[in-house]
Amino acid sequence: MSLENVAAGRGPARGTSETSLDTEHATTYRVLQEVGGIALYTCHCGAGPADHPFEEQHSAFSISLVERGVFTYRCDRGKEVLGPGWLMLGNEGDGYVCSHEHGDGHGDDCVVIGFEPETYRAAQEALGQVRGPFRRPALPPSPRVSALVKSLVAGPRGGFALEETALAVVAITQAAATGISPAASSSERDRTVAAARYIESHAADAVSLNAVAQEVGLSPFHFLRSFRRAIGLTPHQYLLRMRLIRAIVLLRDTRLSVTEVAYQSGWGDLSNFIRTFRREIGCSPRAYRATRPGASQAEKIPFKSAKGS
Repeated sequence: MSLENVAAGRGPARGTSETSLDTEHATTYRVLQEVGGIALYTCHCGAGPADHPFEEQHSAFSISLVERGVFTYRCDRGKEVLGPGWLMLGNEGDGYVCSHEHGDGHGDDCVVIGFEPETYRAAQEALGQVRGPFRRPALPPSPRVSALVKSLVAGPRGGFALEETALAVVAITQAAATGISPAASSSERDRTVAAARYIESHAADAVSLNAVAQEVGLSPFHFLRSFRRAIGLTPHQYLLRMRLIRAIVLLRDTRLSVTEVAYQSGWGDLSNFIRTFRREIGCSPRAYRATRPGASQAEKIPFKSAKGS
């Protein structure tokens, strides 16, 4: 596929690494790496609330991690309002529409792993998964996927990193995406979107269930039921995932101590942060930080033998 195919359908591209393409829709695609039917690239869409949405088509299977911005994704599998940490799932040949009525006027940024059909089917077969397209349009934030993708983007190119990470992302995503999206009424979905945005913006604070429920005009118990039905996670699970995603960013992009990262991400207890991070990401915060480019020798401890923070 050519880079123009990426612009037309957010599918994998063959071409020079670190290449950009501006389209008439104010979208920029930057191809980072392509090998063996798998492509890694970034996508910046500059559309805002006033821009008229248009129909696009996925030219390949794709898993897109939303890094910034809020937009509505519509396809024949359903509709979801996506924000930071969400995963947009694309099936080859499917039409879709993205609109930015909930956006801040500055568009959105995504990191995309695209698969040619044969490669995607081979990955499913290797994993022993039920074959076939994604049955859900999107998935709520996954700290594990965020950590894998962010490490891939920040790390050196070459070796088998792209193939290994892509296979791990498919394993996690397909396991969660084989079910049907929970049914929710239109009013429930609108209130859930507002609640999710509130949790995202207050994740580093001591946010309470009553405060979030009051923000969207529901009783706490009604809010709990509606949120889980619309998103598939409890509000507490969603809050923890947003805090973990913030911690991942701070660990990779700053030199804050693990303790400072924990507190700035909203964790009031360091041991709880380390325990949750290890359970969800698969290693300690210190071991994850050691994988970043430019880490000092003192930080580069063995991944599997990492202890403590």
